[in-house]
Amino acid sequence: MTGGGRHAEAKVLAATLTLMAREMGRLGPPESLWLPELTASAVRESAQAVVSGQAAVLWVDDSHPAQGLAVCRTQPLETALMGQGSLRLSGPWLVEPEPGARYQSSRILARKAKELAGRSEGRFLSIKTWHDPAILRGLIDEGFQLAEIGARLSGPLGGRDPGVDLDRMAGVSIRRPRGYEFAGWLDGFEELFFDGHLRHGPFLGPDFQNRLWREVASTDMRRGQPFLFLWQDRPEKAIGLAWGGLNGEAGTLAAIHVAESRRGQGLGAFLARALLRRMAEMGARELTAETASWNLPALRLYAGLGLRPVAPLVALHLKI
Repeated sequence: MTGGGRHAEAKVLAATLTLMAREMGRLGPPESLWLPELTASAVRESAQAVVSGQAAVLWVDDSHPAQGLAVCRTQPLETALMGQGSLRLSGPWLVEPEPGARYQSSRILARKAKELAGRSEGRFLSIKTWHDPAILRGLIDEGFQLAEIGARLSGPLGGRDPGVDLDRMAGVSIRRPRGYEFAGWLDGFEELFFDGHLRHGPFLGPDFQNRLWREVASTDMRRGQPFLFLWQDRPEKAIGLAWGGLNGEAGTLAAIHVAESRRGQGLGAFLARALLRRMAEMGARELTAETASWNLPALRLYAGLGLRPVAPLVALHLKI
């Protein structure tokens, strides 16, 4: 598609998603629990990805955009680490109230995603969608396999007295890494963020997950995203890491990790509160986080930070 064609499609995408967001805003539970959050920033980001050629729009009906859509993005980092093409679907965005129609639409979009992957030598498709039974049945009937069930949580950031010293507690302190220190401190963790990811099934093993998270962390560090390390005094070493993402006043809690030998001591909450203070200083006012439904310690931690569940999430994968 030419640059002019991508701009035109991005405009149609933005207009369609904006209209869908208005329709979704009128719905109440339980339908509202099955729908994604379509903020203005999310709409702009999707449109920009289409203009840049990093994403393609899949329409349920090419002649009637309002029938529904999904956005298919390339994943360069995952592709490089896997040694095969990796694509991620966002959506599907469907406002059709009848379950049978949503089921058929999700199958159409899944087939189009597989066709697109085939043309671009993609061999791995992933999607993280909401818990709409009709959509999930459609994706599964097209070959997608369940990887994980999780939740998205959100809440306001700032305005709460944490009641603790956010720089030091007994035996540990918070440090902000300088660029030359970052890689060395990161290498101190034998396994980074892999805990529990075997529950994804036989899709992505621990070696891939560790390499992926290390690359993501290093990239975000270079981009100036907020990072904090939890530092043990004796012997001196990094025993925890927390980082977030910022998009204007919208903050995302990307990860909190504490060494396995030091868990159950309140260090995760200490580290998280320090990160939230740092993000608030950088201008964040709202915070979102995602975690697996089985990760009860993380859910308790996020609840203690004032975050509340917004919607369930379901991750699915397809190897072609």
